[in-house]
Formats: sequence, structure tokens, C-alpha cells
Amino acid sequence: MLHFRRATEDDVPEIVSFTMNTWEWGDYIPRVIGRWVAERRAYVAVWSGRIAAVAAMLLIGKSAYLQGLRVRPELRGRGIGEAMTRFLLDEAKRGGASIATLLVAEWNVPSHKLVQKVGFKLRMYIYGGRPLGNSGGRCLSGVEAYEAVAEALGKSRGYACLPDEPWVCTALTPWDLLSRGTPCVDDSLYIGRFSFSKARGDPGVDVTSLTPDGYKERYATHFLYAIEL
Repeated sequence: MLHFRRATEDDVPEIVSFTMNTWEWGDYIPRVIGRWVAERRAYVAVWSGRIAAVAAMLLIGKSAYLQGLRVRPELRGRGIGEAMTRFLLDEAKRGGASIATLLVAEWNVPSHKLVQKVGFKLRMYIYGGRPLGNSGGRCLSGVEAYEAVAEALGKSRGYACLPDEPWVCTALTPWDLLSRGTPCVDDSLYIGRFSFSKARGDPGVDVTSLTPDGYKERYATHFLYAIEL
């Protein structure tokens, strides 16, 4: 019987063992699962004494972000991914969230089918990769910073990515963003490693943005899905 619980440090080796080669290029899960466990955002599905799946959920105010769902290869096709997703949505609701979001790469057809089956709706597209760099914009503070971020969120229907975790994209408030970074503006508004327009930031690290411009290396387009809880 399938049951769910928070992941522990003892689970990490087993999780790494079945997430090392998810795709031809590998997977990022082995690099981050230790931190996710320490931050208590990682969960596992257990079946017949083995970890059948892993995923993470981050609560930010009234929003929940789901990420990193992986099912053990030999157990795929049994509805475990769907069950894990529904469990995380219930967990998010218990944690006080009223909306949950997640990202799916444009090429990941099975994941698109899964999240749509659960009830997620497409809200917008997120672009990510390595940017060309910054152009020396002016940074904002105080009321000016708040008003600029609030205006940008109004145009994006309240969705943005975290300045310090740019692949975490969900429904946010101005304070959610301002508590994690300082907004700056040149011909677009950006805050940390996220931009409301074209990409900005250190060319040596990943950033995300709401338009596909400003990249020296752009990854696959990601679909931002949301569901009300």
C-alpha cells in the first residue's frame, strides 16, 4: 500500500540512486535533495518498503510551489505520480495555501498530461537560462521599490519567480519579493535572479524571466501551471 511522509536524511542515498539518470543528461535532484530534506520541503511515497517517488513543496505565504516529482523507473505507469501530486496539494491546503503552482518544461508531455488531469491550468510561460548580463540599472528602495514591484505583479497577474530561487515561480506579494532581493530597473524591472521582462543577471548562473529576450543560452520554455485549493 502506498503511503506518504516527509523525507529524512536516511532517504537521500536511495533517492539519489533512482534520480541520477532521469534524462540523458542526468538530473538535478541528486544535487539538491540533501538541502530539500534539511529544509523540510521534501516528501516521499513509500510502497512495499521502498521509496517509490520523491517530490518537494515550498510554502510561501498563501502559495505552494511543487517541484522535482520523480517516480522510480520500474514503478512508473501505476498512478504513483498522480497520487503524490494529490497528496502534496492536500498537504499544501493543510499548511494554509490557497493556490499551488508548478513548472513543466515544454517537451515533457507526460507531465503536462498529469498536471492537467489533476486540475492545474496553464497561466503563463517562464523562460530561463544564462543571461547576457546586467546593463547597470538603477536600484530602488522604499516606497519606490514597493510601487514598482506591485505594478509589475499587477501586469503578471500576481505571478513571479523568487529572486534567490529563480526556478520557484508562484503567486507572490510585493513583500515576498522585496524580502528576498532589491529591485533594479534599466529598460526592465528585475530583482535578484528574476526579471519581469528580458533576462538580467550574472552570466555565470541561471536566471528566469517573463520574456525570452536577453539570454546568451536559453533553456526550454517552461509552462507555469496553477490550481486553486
